[in-house]
Amino acid sequence: MKKCLPLMLCILTTINSISQVLDSIYTEERFNKEQYIMAQKNTEKAFGYFSEGATYFKQKCNILNYLICINYLADIAHRKGHFNEAFDLIWEALPTADSIENKKPLYKFHQMLGILYTAFGKDSIALKHTKAGLKLAKTHALKMNESSNTVISSYLDVAVQYLEMKNYNKALVYLDSCYIAQGNLKKLYFVDGVYGITYLKKKNYKLSKKYFNNILPFLEKQNNGFQTSISFHIGELKQALNQTDSAKFYYKKSLRAIDSLTYNIKLKPIVLEALSVLNYETKNYIEAYKNIQQSKIISDSLFNAQSILNKQLFEIKNNYKKALEKKEVQLQSQIKILKANKRASLWLKLSIGVLILFIALFFIAVKQRSKMKQMANLREKNKAILNLKNKELTSNALQIIEKESAVKELLEAIEQNNPELYKTLKRKYKLTNKKIWDDFHLRFTQVNSSFYDKLLEKHPDLTPTDLKHCALIKLNFDSKEMSHLLGISINSVHMARSRIRKKIGLQRNDNLTNYLTLI
Repeated sequence: MKKCLPLMLCILTTINSISQVLDSIYTEERFNKEQYIMAQKNTEKAFGYFSEGATYFKQKCNILNYLICINYLADIAHRKGHFNEAFDLIWEALPTADSIENKKPLYKFHQMLGILYTAFGKDSIALKHTKAGLKLAKTHALKMNESSNTVISSYLDVAVQYLEMKNYNKALVYLDSCYIAQGNLKKLYFVDGVYGITYLKKKNYKLSKKYFNNILPFLEKQNNGFQTSISFHIGELKQALNQTDSAKFYYKKSLRAIDSLTYNIKLKPIVLEALSVLNYETKNYIEAYKNIQQSKIISDSLFNAQSILNKQLFEIKNNYKKALEKKEVQLQSQIKILKANKRASLWLKLSIGVLILFIALFFIAVKQRSKMKQMANLREKNKAILNLKNKELTSNALQIIEKESAVKELLEAIEQNNPELYKTLKRKYKLTNKKIWDDFHLRFTQVNSSFYDKLLEKHPDLTPTDLKHCALIKLNFDSKEMSHLLGISINSVHMARSRIRKKIGLQRNDNLTNYLTLI
């Protein structure tokens, strides 16, 4: 155990040292600066750098940089002609790229899918992916406030795709968009390189030569793999201009770049075939034969037996991916239906709830209406009872008035015959008369309990005498009847009515009896 301890410590120290080295290599700032440089290295070095980077960033849960490494690894696999490997890397990482907020990996993935589909002759699907990449790149650049390079490279990808499809005019439109997106006249070497290829295909050799000028030295200095294509196409231009030696020079330059950079392997048999034709035309038959044989061997390895297998495997994978996408669409459709059903169920519940509420409100309204009707009926009943009692009160009062009139006539007769008896009876009459009024007032108050309160609330300056008059007026007594009941003259009754009208504030045309009846 003691012997093993130093070994374990040594292993732990080594692991810690490796971890520190990786931490220094893959810092955010350093990775952002070096990723492009490392992508231009030969495939082995580039693969090692991005493979370690993918593992490192995955462990650190840095999903953005992990996906960027995956894209570079797919590009390296494509350069080496391992299209299925590139295809698998992209498709497996695509859902993750779609799920994060930063869409840089996603538009890069679409660009790579465009390249891969082109390799297998799926031009329409390739164009769809490159255009999807362009759309995402525009949104990403605007949202993240990135430089125009993001959008320029995406326009360039669409232009290259149209070039592959031999739609040269469309390719030129998207190449023009690259310079428009840049917003200045600074030379775009990659864009000018594709301009040169496009005009070469259109057989506009003058413009092609103009755009190819100074492109190759720049790419060679950058050690960029695009030099393989540019060298080949300059060779084609020289051959079209009957500059055979110069054409051979550039074809051979292209082959050296392909071998040294391990880049654009699929172009190699095409370059060898073009070189074979030139050697044949210059009667260099041995070299021509070697070139064509070598072209055939590489072509067979890339595009015959292996390519057929690759293509079949690619078709199977592509169909599988389509099936997955179709299933995803169906799943999303089912989710939408479920959501729609849920909304419909919610609306149904709400509708039922509203209906129940309306029914409840209806029953409450009916009940309230019934209650109001009962109250109205009760008021009508009470009003009828009040009117009846007031009529009884009025009738009793009128009877009393008639009796009072008869008593008064008797007193007048007694006064003439027996003055002493008259005086005695007169005193009793006055006392009786007061008691009759008090009884009437008490009964009136009992029957019309709130009349005086309401009247005084509206007109607080009315006197008790005014209230007596108002009570009799309410019961429709005329002036004569009131004078008998109150023991005053008719003129005094008129004066009292006039005083009451003034206190209440009635106009000349207003009826005092009607006003008091409503109280």
